[in-house]
Amino acid sequence: MYTRILNRKIHYKKFGSGKPILLVHGWGGNIYSLHRLATIASKQHTVYLIDLPGFGKSDNPAHHWGIEGYALVLREFIQKQKLSKPYFFGHAFGSEIGLYLASHYPQILGKLIFCCSTFRRENRVSKPAQLMKILPRDHWLIRPIYPLVKKLYYRLFHKDSDLLKHPHLEKNFRKIISQDLTSDLQKITNDTLVLWGENDICTPVILGYEMHKKISHSYLHIFPEMGHDFPIQEPHAVWKEIKPFLLN
Repeated sequence: MYTRILNRKIHYKKFGSGKPILLVHGWGGNIYSLHRLATIASKQHTVYLIDLPGFGKSDNPAHHWGIEGYALVLREFIQKQKLSKPYFFGHAFGSEIGLYLASHYPQILGKLIFCCSTFRRENRVSKPAQLMKILPRDHWLIRPIYPLVKKLYYRLFHKDSDLLKHPHLEKNFRKIISQDLTSDLQKITNDTLVLWGENDICTPVILGYEMHKKISHSYLHIFPEMGHDFPIQEPHAVWKEIKPFLLN
């Protein structure tokens, strides 16, 4: 199904019955990333999955969008679907959007589940990156070949980089990774379940402890020996923790 939000075509899926729950994928994902978890949840809930702008079958975002732009899309989606305080599950970047929504529009969401949230990132700059920054990209000799040099740099030193995988969202990604939502954590009043993988190297587990400490009504569960993508790989184990949290 499609809807139009902020003059953009947004792809989403709805199934199941019961109290609504919105599942939002991380950066680079789409509605199928969390589909197995959504299928389990649909036995008790009306599930909504959405392709964030720039991913799946949704239109691209405007280049100036950061977290705020993505949050406005979800806010309008919730309003257009006439959802009353739906439960919210966000993985990685998806939970970052939910965090922004809950802290700036406190009445729009019900209970929250944040999984491996990217609410802040370490801005470590490698030596190759430092060299790239001082490269005179506007020099007449460098300008024509700079895009190729940049692509080669990422293939050599950051082959798993999201910039390499999604070059059309480079401006958005650079803005998003510079945004720190740490101060928003203490603004959240919703009951919140924080889920984390013990072996997560993308968002270290210490961030999960920090999130739990700063959100007043929160509960923390660490999944032993699991990494960043455990909600995709182990949906039954994840739902086992979510189900009683939503029932209480």
